[in-house]
Amino acid sequence: MIYKILFYLFFINIALLSDTRYREDDAHKISLAKQIKGSHIKVFIPTMPYLYLSKLINGTLIRSADNENGWEFMLATNLKRVGDLEYIFTLRDDVKFQDGTKFDAKSVIDNFEEFMKGSMLYKPLRSRLEKIEKLASNKIKFTLNKPYELFLDRLTRFNFFSSVYLKKFGWGIGNIDTAVNTLEPGKYGLGPYILEEGYATRREQTAIIKIRANPYYYEKNKPYIEKITIYTELSNEEVLNMALKEEGGLDISPIPFNKKVETILSSYSKLVTSKSKHNISILFNLLKKDTSLKDKRVRIALNEAIDQEKLLKFVYKGEGQKSPTAANTNYYSVNLATKDLLTHHEKMINEKNETKKYLKSILNGLELNVYTMDRYMFLWKGIEFQLLQYGVKLNYIITKSEKELFSQLFSNIKNPKKWDMITLGTESWSSNNPWTVFFHYRINNIWSAIDKDEYLSELINKYSEVKFNSEEFLDVVDNIIHRVYEKAYTLAVPSPNIVLAVNKEVDYVPPKVLIMPLWNTKITPFHHSIRKTKYSKDRMLPILPKVINEKTTKD
Repeated sequence: MIYKILFYLFFINIALLSDTRYREDDAHKISLAKQIKGSHIKVFIPTMPYLYLSKLINGTLIRSADNENGWEFMLATNLKRVGDLEYIFTLRDDVKFQDGTKFDAKSVIDNFEEFMKGSMLYKPLRSRLEKIEKLASNKIKFTLNKPYELFLDRLTRFNFFSSVYLKKFGWGIGNIDTAVNTLEPGKYGLGPYILEEGYATRREQTAIIKIRANPYYYEKNKPYIEKITIYTELSNEEVLNMALKEEGGLDISPIPFNKKVETILSSYSKLVTSKSKHNISILFNLLKKDTSLKDKRVRIALNEAIDQEKLLKFVYKGEGQKSPTAANTNYYSVNLATKDLLTHHEKMINEKNETKKYLKSILNGLELNVYTMDRYMFLWKGIEFQLLQYGVKLNYIITKSEKELFSQLFSNIKNPKKWDMITLGTESWSSNNPWTVFFHYRINNIWSAIDKDEYLSELINKYSEVKFNSEEFLDVVDNIIHRVYEKAYTLAVPSPNIVLAVNKEVDYVPPKVLIMPLWNTKITPFHHSIRKTKYSKDRMLPILPKVINEKTTKD
């Protein structure tokens, strides 16, 4: 936080010494709380677009939220939990599918019956689900055969589809990932927006996706914006041009952290930053044959070479905080587990005198292949600068498409690839639950690059069975964090804040977790999609960002 404050003080001093004028961000004061015909925004979602899209077009009993539970009610209005095995939900009475047909308890049963036919997704859920009963037209009961504390987390991603869609595609049968998306445009879902063009699954996506407001959405007067265009594959250069230099370009977009000043000075965008529970996971490929990374000393030395304090200052521009492992320390459980845990670099500085000579003796001459999305190259240039001091050379394979990155990771388990490290933007799709990162530690799973670790496997299995944020849960999290730290299974970098370029005429507040509540997003009368006149020069003046000091809490 200190670097962030210093950055803004520096910027404000420059502003005071110049003739540049600034204006207040008034979007939240003058934004329109009604849908205007023709209203349209453009959004860039480079990471996990299939999950973000699902929150916009599909419906779930409970929805991801930035609160203590990690969820809020959506299609359900009440939950009664009986012991560890029974969950009784009361459903909303005013919900319709996007084609106008009613959603009720039968819709829930129909979707789960299709799911139980053999979905490749959520196998632990399928194995633990004993039965589903309709208690009334608006009441449903789930019975498990053994405790599964990730059950509610799974329900935040269990989408319901219309009978037409189920007959056409089923629910995640075989290798089709329909659990978190809709495979084709149509009025198949229950969310605030209807998929009109394109699609996004975990393995595939179109570069452009178009959605429009659902007239049957149960929250009255929402969504406020009629149409949204989503981009999923853009380079850093394309993003910066569209967001900062083009009126009618991108309205909401993540940007490289080192482009904050350019964003503030843009005629069309303002800088919006906030704390997050997102993570940047850099996995070591321990499945690769004859890799030097199998040597724990090498993995630890690479982590010791990373000075996170300097990364935060010079690369992140203060937008984040140190983290001894890949898990974001803004999670309550991770914060407790890492309270007295130094980064590997800090630990080494405390223990060894000849730092540079020591690291060079292990790392000098090491050549590593890095597979990464273009959006993280600003970080890799900072990492490369530090590793070069110890004789490490990095070769890059760069893509602007997450689906290409996933293709590399998913096939690595059967046919180990040549990359040594892969960068994953593991955004907080599990809300306030660090499972977002921990699922990369499941051995023999397509999301993991760890070869073997029986003790870690036992911890991960136990994690899914203990009650969230209980003493036992916190103990398991602590053990997982320390095991991964000790083995150095990832290259740990600071946990990132959310850093966005947002159109000056858009009122958008980013949550800490993976949900983009665009149904709550508003525009002002001066937004390019509805404005009839030329954009005023006064509206184009830079907007100084606000510094918000937040503390990590149990939520």
